[in-house]
Amino acid sequence: MAAVRAFVGIHPIPPHSGAHRPVPAEYRCVVAVRAGGPEVLEVVRRTLPEPRRGETRVRVEACGVSAVDVQMRQGLSTYPPRFPFTPGYTAVGVVDAVGKGVTAVAPGDRVVVLTETGGYAEYVFVRRHPMMRIPASLDAGEVVTVALNYLVAHQALSRVARIRHGQVVLVTGAAGGIGTAIVQLGQLLGLKMYGAADAAKQPWLTDHGVVPLGSRGADVVDAVRRLEPDGLDAVLDGVGGEWVEQALAVLRPGGVLVEYANPGSPGATLRLLLRAVRHNVAGRGARIRSYSTGVWRFDRRPLLGAWATLYELLEAGRIRPVIAGRIPLLEAARAHTLLEGGDAVGAFVLIASPPEAA
Repeated sequence: MAAVRAFVGIHPIPPHSGAHRPVPAEYRCVVAVRAGGPEVLEVVRRTLPEPRRGETRVRVEACGVSAVDVQMRQGLSTYPPRFPFTPGYTAVGVVDAVGKGVTAVAPGDRVVVLTETGGYAEYVFVRRHPMMRIPASLDAGEVVTVALNYLVAHQALSRVARIRHGQVVLVTGAAGGIGTAIVQLGQLLGLKMYGAADAAKQPWLTDHGVVPLGSRGADVVDAVRRLEPDGLDAVLDGVGGEWVEQALAVLRPGGVLVEYANPGSPGATLRLLLRAVRHNVAGRGARIRSYSTGVWRFDRRPLLGAWATLYELLEAGRIRPVIAGRIPLLEAARAHTLLEGGDAVGAFVLIASPPEAA
């Protein structure tokens, strides 16, 4: 937790008003009992234990709903967890108890956590995963949306693609949770942006200065070649599949494809890596790069640094997460159904009820 200590002092944060809520004997969580559709998500009651040594117990206010959660539930993620398991990649809440040896946070602190799994619960237990104190004034739904979607967008743009002010980029899935985050951060960078999205979502792109190009890869390639004959500086791809080839077709020499979509299986991951190696070595000068939040296991400082920047932007009102819906935690199956429907602009979040409502 030493890296966390370096960042917890960025904002003077008073103890959160929810610190003294009554602690229940049980808590509820949403569990994927087997691989399958949204119907495999069930609500389970568990005894609420005291935190162990080195562990922080957080009462959850909200958690994010992501495509990664869906892939894990389907058993299609690169490293699927064992079933049954509780999905949930991010959570925000208030520390209500700490185990021996925990000094980076204290009861009453409001924190955001990159859980990877376990977020769909009224309480989460944090031991090694990244965690940071945040201002009590920030909206919980916006906090969890920033925690993953804006983190990926920020790292894809700044750390992986190393985008510079005024460059020209294409964003696939541009109206999705991460796509809308890339668009907002791209506005701050003064980028010229093209977006691939369904017709129903294109008005949002137009309103945010993005040129919509449709959702069919071949049509997008034709449009980019006509509008940008010299090619694009970067393609930010969260869709994968055929888009890898389409992206390479529209990059200028020296351009970069940043692939942050979960390939879906270890085999698909290997194929993407082999394709990247072949293209980076033998291609026409364009590069393929990938990004995963899992890099925090090797060095969490870039993640925590990005969070610090992003929450300052959120607090200043310079970014405003697009939230498609706020859904009760125990209705996570409905949130997954809506996300998979593909009709919404932005992200879905799950909102937890206070313990006394259990």
